[in-house]
Amino acid sequence: MGRIQSSVGLITGVAIEDTVNKLMQLNAFPRDRLVSRGQGIQQEQVALTELTALVVGVQLTTDRLGQASLFSATKVTSNKTDLLGARRSGSPKPGNYSFIPVQQAQSQQLTSSLFSSTDQKVGAGELVIHTGGFLDESVNLDELNAGAGIARGRIRITDRSGSQQTIDLRFAQTANDVVEAINSSDNLNVVASLQGDRFVLTDSSGSTSSNLKVEEVGGGQTAAGLGLGGINTSHATATGSSIQSLSNNSAIKGVLDGRGLDLRGNVDLLQFNLSDGSNVKFKTELKSGSASVGQLVSELNAAGEGKFQVRIKSDGSGLEVEDLTSGAQAFSVIGLNGELAQQLGFERPAVGNTISGERLISGLSDVLLSSLNGGKGFAELGEISLTDRSGAAATVDLSAAETLQQVIDTINDSGVGVRAGLNRSKTGIEIVDTTGLSAGELKVENGDNTDSATLLKIEGSTTSGSINSGSLNRQFVGRNTELDQLNGGPTFPLSSIRLTDSAGKSANLTLGTLKPKTVGEVIDAVNRLGIGLSARINDAGDGILIVDTAQGTGEMIVADLGSGTSANLLGIAGTATDLTVGGQTVKGLDGSRTLRISTNADATLAELVESVNNLGNGPVSASTLNLSTTGGVRLLLSSTSTGTQGRVAIDSDLGFSFSETSQARDALISFGGNESSGGVLISSTTNTFRGVVDDLEFTINGTSETAVSVSVTETSETLSKQLETFVDQFNKLREKLDTFTSFDATANTVGILFGTSSVLRIEGAYARLFTGVIRGAGDITSLNQLGVRLNDTGNLEFDEAKFAAALETDPTAVREFFTKEDAGFSARAKAIADGLAGVDGGLLLTRSNSLQTQIEQNARRVDSFNVRLDRQRTRLLTQFYGMERAIAKLQTNLTALNQLQIIPPLSQRA
Repeated sequence: MGRIQSSVGLITGVAIEDTVNKLMQLNAFPRDRLVSRGQGIQQEQVALTELTALVVGVQLTTDRLGQASLFSATKVTSNKTDLLGARRSGSPKPGNYSFIPVQQAQSQQLTSSLFSSTDQKVGAGELVIHTGGFLDESVNLDELNAGAGIARGRIRITDRSGSQQTIDLRFAQTANDVVEAINSSDNLNVVASLQGDRFVLTDSSGSTSSNLKVEEVGGGQTAAGLGLGGINTSHATATGSSIQSLSNNSAIKGVLDGRGLDLRGNVDLLQFNLSDGSNVKFKTELKSGSASVGQLVSELNAAGEGKFQVRIKSDGSGLEVEDLTSGAQAFSVIGLNGELAQQLGFERPAVGNTISGERLISGLSDVLLSSLNGGKGFAELGEISLTDRSGAAATVDLSAAETLQQVIDTINDSGVGVRAGLNRSKTGIEIVDTTGLSAGELKVENGDNTDSATLLKIEGSTTSGSINSGSLNRQFVGRNTELDQLNGGPTFPLSSIRLTDSAGKSANLTLGTLKPKTVGEVIDAVNRLGIGLSARINDAGDGILIVDTAQGTGEMIVADLGSGTSANLLGIAGTATDLTVGGQTVKGLDGSRTLRISTNADATLAELVESVNNLGNGPVSASTLNLSTTGGVRLLLSSTSTGTQGRVAIDSDLGFSFSETSQARDALISFGGNESSGGVLISSTTNTFRGVVDDLEFTINGTSETAVSVSVTETSETLSKQLETFVDQFNKLREKLDTFTSFDATANTVGILFGTSSVLRIEGAYARLFTGVIRGAGDITSLNQLGVRLNDTGNLEFDEAKFAAALETDPTAVREFFTKEDAGFSARAKAIADGLAGVDGGLLLTRSNSLQTQIEQNARRVDSFNVRLDRQRTRLLTQFYGMERAIAKLQTNLTALNQLQIIPPLSQRA
């Protein structure tokens, strides 16, 4: 058991702890002085750090004053912001612009037929959501007349009864818009339609008192541009002239119904085998997304070096190539890499010395047969047999058809009671019996060994009166599809994807580094990874297909890395499943953009809503619309994207249908439009327009038929505000300097940096800059000439009126004063700031580093002092307690001696 020690000596009564503490205070004086000095150094360092930050702040403002863009600042104003907002997105050039906000973007909404409640069972079946592959899209008017477009305006149509009406086509965007505008006229008995590459007008008045006429209004050229100019006929039908054909200006990405041509760089695409026995290989660096047909033709002919000639066919439908050599060899073209030869139709046999290529463009509102069946088309169409409900039959020959409308027209011209047209979802065709009979069967059968009815998905017989093909799989995702357009939304996020084949071999696809622009570039990148995976466009032509080729025992997996979403958005994230590709079962992932939701017999409407919303980044969101008047509900599907990019179509075998309650449409503005002309029509899938005018952004807030003026004017407001910012920033530095160098005579105290060389250097450097003459930067030589001066307190003052006057008098001189390289104010201010706060030898940083060294040295000395003082304290306490023990022992001994003297000897005891 240890001894108990008291802070007060039990023998001597000395306050040991207090005595030792007082002795230690005397011994700690040197340490305490060192600590106090260290604190002072730290305070000085903190002050220097604050000054460094303020000097850097001054530099940032003077750097901005040295930027030339500041002196070309512009102000953007709209005279009707409630209709059209405008703002800068860069440095726009001054100018005035006139826009008519024609139409705001709108999302599509589809409403189902009535349900009793959300608990009603929908039954077993499938809901199919089509995000593309529509067959009713029509050509943009700007693409007509060999790319010259049309002059949008007004036309006047007179029917054969003499009734006439002016049709406003100023803001028509597509050929279908023209048809709709004419057919919706109130006082006109004329029906407009599209036939191939022409408009057709049919009089329905039944009268012959007048001719069917089309006239220009106000000296316009709209009717002529539409091929309807000069029509004045006594016939009931007037067919316009051809207004659509392939031209040198045609965009390669627009041919083949927007699929574009397969131009792959750095590989041979074609080989021309010529009559003289020679051959020519062709490769190109042209990009499908930016090149024109004329550029491709020029490169092909340059490669031929006079041995063959490629040209646009006389009917404007495609290209043809003529062998200019002579010899006994057969002329042919073969494809080497990619699909270019097949797409152009150059693999056809030559007729004489010429190969006539495939049709590359369809009609005004038509689709090439080659675009169907996932972009593979049909090898050969032949005869189909039609039987209506009355038993009347006919066989029609489709072998000459190149477009879907030609197939429809041929069926409708069969002479039997059937009518062909697009189905409800506009993704296929429907054959409808028109006899009016309720008995009998409607039959569509193959007429020969081409199995044409089967290929068109219309083979069959029914008593219901119609046969629906379902989707004919028009290809809408191809190699040339831009990633940014793939999901009908904002910019496609490029992240990293991990791909693992069934043999366990993995590789990362770093899209952020590769920066692909198109689906084809992603496919090529996957195929270059060197693992057992093969990527291509799927058979339906609506997404990417990745197939496992490793044939291992593990699982093929595709996954986004980290927080990336690229694989998910491409539809290829997940674990491979069994797929049927080319008639064979394979393991793979199909990124189809056509979404399918299967339900069982017990599935309710509420569960169907949940299934739609669980699609994640799906194209639609689902909700229920409660009808208080009837007590029922409807399923409401709303597109998640605005504009035509968000269009969807629904097919279902669940026994209920949908009607469109809100049409997907793009926002439209007209540049330069007026009462007689539509100007240039520009579309956007959202209400915001970017890139229409460089460095400007427009937003439609409302619609109007009158123009909104947008002006971009030069302004000095930004420059003036920057000067104010500079003055304010320096005055903050000045205020801090005053605080750090203050002297209080009453209290006899000084600021932490009083009298230091660092402060003197800062004050002197800026005083010389602000009050001195700056030569070599033009006619203006001082800040004072621009209204900036030091006042009596050392602060800067800014006279905005004086600056504005100087800027108005000589803006070039003002610009040179601030921006002149090396000699201008901004350059000189930066040199001063670098000398004071620069990372390479700046005064303040150097001093701060020196102080840091002192702080560290002091800390080590203080630590050493503390160790020595701890030892001294221990020693003193030991000595004091030892003294107590010694005194206690002496007292014990003394007591013992005293006791010996008090007891008498034995001889004296009684």
